[in-house]
Amino acid sequence: MLDGVRGAGKQPGELRHTQNWLGGTRPGNAVFVPPPPERLLELLGDLERFIHADNGGLPPLVKIGLVHAQFETIHPFLDGNGRIGRLLISALLEHWRLMQAPLLYISGYLKEHQAEYYRLLSAIRTEGNWEAWIVFFLEGVTIAAAQAERNIVDLATLIAHDRRRLLASSAPSAAAYRLFETLPMMPRFTVEQVKQRLDTSYPTANAAVKTLTDLGIVQEMTGQRKNRSFGYPAYIELLSS
Repeated sequence: MLDGVRGAGKQPGELRHTQNWLGGTRPGNAVFVPPPPERLLELLGDLERFIHADNGGLPPLVKIGLVHAQFETIHPFLDGNGRIGRLLISALLEHWRLMQAPLLYISGYLKEHQAEYYRLLSAIRTEGNWEAWIVFFLEGVTIAAAQAERNIVDLATLIAHDRRRLLASSAPSAAAYRLFETLPMMPRFTVEQVKQRLDTSYPTANAAVKTLTDLGIVQEMTGQRKNRSFGYPAYIELLSS
């Protein structure tokens, strides 16, 4: 998750060996100071046992909210804790069979309400106010689920519409149709990637890309003659909304 992005040089994948803090210039004036590094194994062990324990009928979504907040409080890595903590939400939703695929994008809700998100996490640590955090978290799940449902319908509608356009065109090749059906899994690609994905020749892959480009389904993204990259812009736009 940290390869080639912010945090790539901060011991990715390793528990921190030094004290970190959030806000301020030092622990003494920081907004939040996580536990010292020598306590990380103990605290992460407690969290792991909580995840796998039978908590007397505690609703799974509530438990996921508690786990996320505790992980962010432990803050076990030098960087990427927020990204990994949000991924943990999706992982537990699948692990406990609440969803069959990672379709719930709660990160957008947390980013949109970032100030409130940080305030409520802080209130857990300073006031023990878990209830307000859980209410906020469950509201986020509700909103994200409704958005995911709308996105799924919009994506299915787009794909069905573009499939009809392709089939109505003048005798689309089998490769062009196979490429179209691959687009949801590969919305950005090069001709070489199409060649490998379809296990075909370069000219056949190039012709398939050209067919979809001429129909306006696919668009060349670089504006270059060489090292061209293509995309399914309408699909990407819906995913980004």
